[in-house]
Amino acid sequence: MDWVPLAWSGILFIMQLQYWWAINQLSSLRQTFHFGEFIFLVLTTLMLFLTAALLLPSRCEDEAQGLRVYFEQDGRFALISLTAFLLFGLVVNVFGFKSPIESAWAFTDIPMIILPALAFFLRERKYYATITAIYLPLCALDVWISLAP
Repeated sequence: MDWVPLAWSGILFIMQLQYWWAINQLSSLRQTFHFGEFIFLVLTTLMLFLTAALLLPSRCEDEAQGLRVYFEQDGRFALISLTAFLLFGLVVNVFGFKSPIESAWAFTDIPMIILPALAFFLRERKYYATITAIYLPLCALDVWISLAP
């Protein structure tokens, strides 16, 4: 067992819940969407699926050497699709829903976009583990901001 991929899977689960909550509230924000906007929302959903598919091993042979080895070899690619998901979400909020970039959500979203990409490119354990540890409270803050009235 390795705590880093397990922490990222917990973060991913929280993001999936937030996304599901947001998608369920879309009809109260806008009644209709253009086809391009719909495709963009589908791509955003696809990035969440891709992140989940890549993060943890799905075959026995991938688990043979342990979670740490799998994450360092293949699982870390989930961090790029997570970055894409969050970047797509930023674009939807700013351009689709005209939410100002100076909003409280941007305070957490911008570092949440950058940090997984950094963790992907900084391949040394001490760096990506530190980023993971920083990301956990940042994700909790993001949930708190998202749920605030």
